[in-house]
Amino acid sequence: MASIANQRAMRPLRPCPQGVPLGSATGAGGNAPKLLLTEGNQGELRLDGTLADDLAARHWLVKFPRNQGRASDQNVLRSEYRYYLALDSLGLETIPVNGLALEEGRQTSLWLPRFDRRPGAAGLERVAVESIYSLTDTLVPGSYLGYLDAIEALVRVWRASGQEAAIPGLLDEYLLRDLLNQVVGNTDNHGRNTAILRDGEGVRLAPIYDLAPMVMDEQGVTRATKWPAPVEQAGTINWREVCQLLAVWDDPERLWLALRENAERLRALPDLLQPVLPRGTWEHPRIPLRWLEGYLQNADLR
Repeated sequence: MASIANQRAMRPLRPCPQGVPLGSATGAGGNAPKLLLTEGNQGELRLDGTLADDLAARHWLVKFPRNQGRASDQNVLRSEYRYYLALDSLGLETIPVNGLALEEGRQTSLWLPRFDRRPGAAGLERVAVESIYSLTDTLVPGSYLGYLDAIEALVRVWRASGQEAAIPGLLDEYLLRDLLNQVVGNTDNHGRNTAILRDGEGVRLAPIYDLAPMVMDEQGVTRATKWPAPVEQAGTINWREVCQLLAVWDDPERLWLALRENAERLRALPDLLQPVLPRGTWEHPRIPLRWLEGYLQNADLR
């Protein structure tokens, strides 16, 4: 635990009250080691749930490299950090970059400001988060999920919340995010890695999170959420046919044009990322950032 404090400018991680286990801070899920921490008004770090709300200044999700923490595992974490910064510069909603930090101490760690905690004058607001697995009643972590089932569940929630008019925008964003997964090599698209937020204003997709080049993972992470074959087959997606699959909810031609416009936004990613990504990420054969123009042309998205 001391290494965490060293990585955050020597701020102390104060001990838990007696009887509070470390496990209380590790409920973020997923295979990579994580900690949920609260930063106090004096800059001290405490395990989540051990500091009163009125004494809390910020809330953190801290991620560490997966597997054995080898160089390639650390590069996945470094790349995730760079992805969030690039997306923010493009105006895409992702992890808040104010405070976002990659710490290269004895062990690489990624410090992510939590988007489900909103400190304010009226106190701390805890925003309700619900994953796609929850919306689709999927109980087993890592289970295969069809994109059409996920979208059907989302549309049902949007309609129940009186947000029928927002469904086209929901579909546009959902398609953009899956295209983004393809572009940056993120195969870790299971139902916990997409979620919705519920607050007093309604429901919306949570910001983009857990976006990393998981094609690099030594355990061979494959897509757990897919479009039905033959629309998605052998890692290739026919995006025009994807739009046709969504005809029950929106006009396929409008969806296609919107997807092409969003693909245009992603064309800036190579210029943003090439100077800062680890070489192993940039040159990985299954991450099309280096040849993004050709990738988009082959997909008829240019």
